[in-house]
Amino acid sequence: MMRRLAPILIVLMLAIAAGCDGGNDEASTQPPPPATTSETGKAALERGVRSALSENAQNRKKRGVRVRMLDNTREILSLNLDPSYVRATAIVLDKQRVQPSGRNGRPLGRATKLNERARYELRRLGQTDQFVVWRVVLLR
Repeated sequence: MMRRLAPILIVLMLAIAAGCDGGNDEASTQPPPPATTSETGKAALERGVRSALSENAQNRKKRGVRVRMLDNTREILSLNLDPSYVRATAIVLDKQRVQPSGRNGRPLGRATKLNERARYELRRLGQTDQFVVWRVVLLR
């Protein structure tokens, strides 16, 4: 039973992690910001990307998925800012130990270890240093 349940749980967690994969498909009416940013500005943008990744992890916990998180370790393997400073890409390794549970909260089977490696695509919010997670793609 647990072997059949594990792939379903993984797909469910990835769907939640992906969130709202979209926005509108209309072209932007504003020109992109200039590509000149100082080194301290670049560091602030990288902090913004890391903050968005952290908020995404917290959002998954708040949604109340019927999987109890026993252990969650997130490691950002690489972080690349686009030269336009509008987009960023991060490769993230999530090592998790989860316990599936029923509607009554009782455990179903044993705890399962998950190693998710994913590419996060992030977009910058206007002229701020903040980013939002735009798309999550599972890597093998």
